[in-house]
Amino acid sequence: MDEPKMLDCLNKIRQVLKGMITREQVSDWAEIYVSSDDPEIDDDQVWDMLILLSGIDLKDSPHSYLHCADDLNDWIEKYQ
Repeated sequence: MDEPKMLDCLNKIRQVLKGMITREQVSDWAEIYVSSDDPEIDDDQVWDMLILLSGIDLKDSPHSYLHCADDLNDWIEKYQ
């Protein structure tokens, strides 16, 4: 499995914001790396982003996500 790059992570967020993929798909993708027994992520910022993305689908109520679109845009701004 290839190590994800920051651009991969940022593009996943952009795809969520555009409605191209679901938050659940991104969370599942990130969780593969985060839950790995021996994650081979050398870039600490990518690791931090993967942890954020593994929780992108968390809900604070049955109909709304904990992290709103503004939060996702803030993540893009912070990590690009």
